[in-house]
Amino acid sequence: MRGGKIQVRVLKAAPKSIFNISKRFVLPLMGQAYLIECPKCQYRSKEIMMGVGFLFGTVENILETLKGHDYEQVQRLSNKKQVHTHYSRGYSLYQCQECHSLDNKVHLTLYNSEGDLIFQTESYCGDCQKVREYMPEDNDQETIPDLHCPKCHHDTLHFSEGKLWD
Repeated sequence: MRGGKIQVRVLKAAPKSIFNISKRFVLPLMGQAYLIECPKCQYRSKEIMMGVGFLFGTVENILETLKGHDYEQVQRLSNKKQVHTHYSRGYSLYQCQECHSLDNKVHLTLYNSEGDLIFQTESYCGDCQKVREYMPEDNDQETIPDLHCPKCHHDTLHFSEGKLWD
């Protein structure tokens, strides 16, 4: 305050939305949800989670997302202190190459201190008795190449982005 006057300065901050930041920087830190639709048969998927968030930093955190046999095996290896390092793509999409059924589950590989692979999640199609294939997403094109409709097997699908998650 000088000479009885109060100076007020208003600083204008440039608002930045996380959606204005390039996906190239955001998606490695957060996961993305998708819906898949088929224009030919009107198939619509449930929400599909892809990618990693902060919870994928440790095997203990990833363990909380696993189910059934995967959970039991990772818990056993972890309790026996056999896990030296791990790698996870996070939530991933898998498709059977025979019947085109989909599975959305967490990917995890574990290695022992010698660098040997001691565990890897897989998606198994009970109908076809085969391991489903991992379907990587193409973030630049906003699609999943070579994905087929699980209902009519059409190969031109529409993707709508859902929420970003962590």
